[in-house]
Amino acid sequence: MRYIGVDLHKTNFVVCFLNEDDSSNLETFPLSKMGIERFTSQLKKDDALAVEVTQNIYYFYDQIKAFVERIVLVDTYRFSVIAKSKKKTDKADALALARFLKLDHLPEVPVPSERVRQLRHLLQARETLVGLRTKLKNLGHAALTRNGIALVRSAFASASARERLLKRDDLSAADRVILQSAIRQIAELDQEIEKLEAEIVRLGKTLKGIKRLLGLHGMNLLSAISLLAEIGSIELFETSKQLVAYSGLATSVRQSNETIRQGHITKQGRKRLQTVAIRAVLSMVNRTNTPLMSFYQKKKREKGSGKAICATARKLLTIIFVMLKKELDYWYLEERLYNRKLRLLNAV
Repeated sequence: MRYIGVDLHKTNFVVCFLNEDDSSNLETFPLSKMGIERFTSQLKKDDALAVEVTQNIYYFYDQIKAFVERIVLVDTYRFSVIAKSKKKTDKADALALARFLKLDHLPEVPVPSERVRQLRHLLQARETLVGLRTKLKNLGHAALTRNGIALVRSAFASASARERLLKRDDLSAADRVILQSAIRQIAELDQEIEKLEAEIVRLGKTLKGIKRLLGLHGMNLLSAISLLAEIGSIELFETSKQLVAYSGLATSVRQSNETIRQGHITKQGRKRLQTVAIRAVLSMVNRTNTPLMSFYQKKKREKGSGKAICATARKLLTIIFVMLKKELDYWYLEERLYNRKLRLLNAV
C-alpha cells in the first residue's frame, strides 16, 4: 500500500508517493485532462491519498476517486503543520501530507453530496451578488448625501422607489450620473439574484428536514435551505456540541491545572452556517415571544447584545440538531405562519 500526498494548485499538482518502507518519490503533474490521466495511470486500487481542501478540490476528487481505495480531504485550518512549517515548498507540503496520512493523523473534511455541493456554490454566488448590490446602494446613498439628501435604507429597495429617485432634479451633474449608474446595476443584480434564488429553491426544496426547519421562527425557505446545505448531513454529528463547533460558534477554552478560562467564539468552521444561524436569531429579536427569545433577553442582561446573539445562535443550532437527529417538530410552532411557509414551499 502507498500513501500519496497531493499539493493541489490551480494549474498543477505536486504528488509525493510514500511507500511502506518510507521511501518516496515526487512528481509534478499539470492540472489538465492529460495530466490527470498520466497521474491516474500510476495509481493502484489499494492506494490512499490525501489532499488539502481548495477551491477546485471536488473537480480533482471526482477525477481520482475511482482509482484509489481512500481519499482524505484535509482541513487546511486544522492541519497547521504545513502552514507553520519553516520549509514551505510544494514538495515539502506533499511529503508532509503523505507522512501524516500514513500515521492516520489528518483532520478530515466530509465529502458532501453532489446536490449539497451545487447548493453551496449557488449560495456563495448569491452572497457575492447581494454584497455587490449593497455596495451599489451605498454608492447611491453617498451621491444623495453629498447633495444634502438623507433617505432611509428602503429608498433603493423597490423598482418604483428607484424610479422616483431618477426623477429628482436636485443633484449635481456628476452625482446624477453616479446615481443613474448605481440604479441600473441594482436592477440587473436584482434579476440575477432572483434567478439564483429560484435555482437554490428548486434544488433545495426537497432536502430532508426542510419542513421541520420552516417551523422555527425567523426561518424562511431560503435560510432553511442554506442551513441544511451548510450542515450537509446531520448524521456526521454525534452531539449538538459537534455541530456548534462545526459552525465556529463554540467558545474557546484555555485550561491550565485548575484554571479554566473561556474566551471568544472560535470562528473556525463553516462561516456561512454561522452567518445563517446569527441572521435567524436577529430576525427573531423583538418579533417573537418564545423560550429562545427569553434566553436571549436573559443573556443580553448578563453579557450584552453581541454575546447574547452568539449564545442564542448556539442554542438555536442545538435545537436544530435535536429536531433533525430525532426527527421531532418544533414545540413552539405558530400554526398560521407555518402554514403560510408550507404554501410557499408547495407553490415553487
